[in-house]
Amino acid sequence: MESTVNVEELREIVAQSLEMEPEEVGDSDHFAEDLEMDSLMVLEIASRLEQRYSISVEDTAMGSLENLTELRGLVESLLADGPAA
Repeated sequence: MESTVNVEELREIVAQSLEMEPEEVGDSDHFAEDLEMDSLMVLEIASRLEQRYSISVEDTAMGSLENLTELRGLVESLLADGPAA
């Protein structure tokens, strides 16, 4: 398994959920303030991440993230813990 998560792949997942182009999602853009992400979009992104990486993403963990950099850290951390049961 790769040890790092491809940030461009995460950018694509977030952009699809927000119905934006990937280049519109910057690494440090604040999800709620800059990208206008709401709670339903957060759940959609969590679902896509679970499908793509075979991980279990807690709603509270996703809701506390502010940008793509933090999202990458969360996914890498969950991958290090192993696949979801």
